[in-house]
Amino acid sequence: MRPRTTMATLAETLGLASSTISRALKGDPRISLATRQRVEKMAAELGYRPNPLVSALMSMRGNPGSSEVATIALVTDYRGAGGWRSKDVCLWEYAGIHSRATELGYRIEEFPLSDFKFDSTRLVKTLQTRGIRGVLLGFSRDRTQRLGFPTATFTVAGLSTYFREVPVDRANFHGFFNVQLALAEMRAAGHRRTGLVVPEFNNRISGSLWSGAALDWQTHLPESDRCAPFIPASANEEKNFIPWLKRERPDSLLVYKFPVKSWLAKAGLRVPDDIAIAYLYRTAAEIATWPGIDGNLQAVGAAALDLVIAGLHTHRLGSPTDPKEVLIKGRWHSIKKFVSNKNHPTRPDSAPSC
Repeated sequence: MRPRTTMATLAETLGLASSTISRALKGDPRISLATRQRVEKMAAELGYRPNPLVSALMSMRGNPGSSEVATIALVTDYRGAGGWRSKDVCLWEYAGIHSRATELGYRIEEFPLSDFKFDSTRLVKTLQTRGIRGVLLGFSRDRTQRLGFPTATFTVAGLSTYFREVPVDRANFHGFFNVQLALAEMRAAGHRRTGLVVPEFNNRISGSLWSGAALDWQTHLPESDRCAPFIPASANEEKNFIPWLKRERPDSLLVYKFPVKSWLAKAGLRVPDDIAIAYLYRTAAEIATWPGIDGNLQAVGAAALDLVIAGLHTHRLGSPTDPKEVLIKGRWHSIKKFVSNKNHPTRPDSAPSC
């Protein structure tokens, strides 16, 4: 049996240090392109395969005195440094990122694009100079001009749909499952006609999974219980809401963002006595007082960081040919304010499908 080719074998064959071989195989830009190509060619000829257990152990331990593994860059584009900290969703996701990084011995450092005058080339040079190889793309705004991020020399993953123009592996909330979970729980509580009320912009960010889940749900209901979703694209949401309410006659609403309680009050409807409300991804203030979906966003953040760390362990650089998306399921939380009417028939297969 042919002896296994190791990194030491490559070093001896090429007359290079083992540390040079290691960095060359990781695509480290500090090693010249000619040397990297020479090492890669010899590795292919001798059939070198990294030991995944050793690679994982070394990545977990890091390199004493170096930041190349210990620090993972969180690249952001959200109203400057820390602008995302005003949003509950971002804070929950970051809590998961930070907690997982601490657990696994990594440090998260934010690199706002605004600090580099929105020039990703300048940011890349800084990261390379610092020896930082792991990058998590998170917390960005929608722009007319999309900035992107050059991935070739980094291990990169994406958080949710931030920087969605960059083709990388991602972790995201399971929008389809979460909507159907909420609709199932509302049905089980006795509400026959639940209407989804979300902004068109946010529905589009979800990949239209929210509206897709709601429309699929309708196909399982009797026609008398079907309620078309309210997903307005214009700036006249409140003006269009009341005609939709009169036309669709929902007995309950699954809401994201819109101030429907004030809209209903203007129409003379009491919540929850006349119409029940549950929230799709509640704010911190809503969590204590209203039922709805806990998007498990800390787990989403942790899963996104896991993708970066897994890539570091296996020395994956650049954008994958076939990007994957890890979907994290949310949880339903109910409270007493959610009025239940057990006289209403429930859907027999009330568990959410996905």
